Amino acid sequence: MYMAITVFILVCMIISLVRFFSNRNWVLIYSVFGNEEYFKIIAKLKAKGVKYKVKVPFRGFESRTERFVDQTQYDIYVKKDEEYLGVKTLR
Repeated sequence: MYMAITVFILVCMIISLVRFFSNRNWVLIYSVFGNEEYFKIIAKLKAKGVKYKVKVPFRGFESRTERFVDQTQYDIYVKKDEEYLGVKTLR
């Protein structure tokens, strides 16, 4: 029992460290709501050749209560060295 809890905690710590070190070179530049806005922003970044990464925060279990209203949040990250180009592209 104690061994399983220890292994679980160790795995959680390793996952947290990997996420921390892999995400520290990325900067949040924009958050959008809905698919239309998301695709507009991504198209602008792709046109300029900016490398990006998208995260969708956890919305909970009640995420589909309104079927036809898309309020999905997308957080758009770019590399730290391309932050200026990404922000300039979105203006």
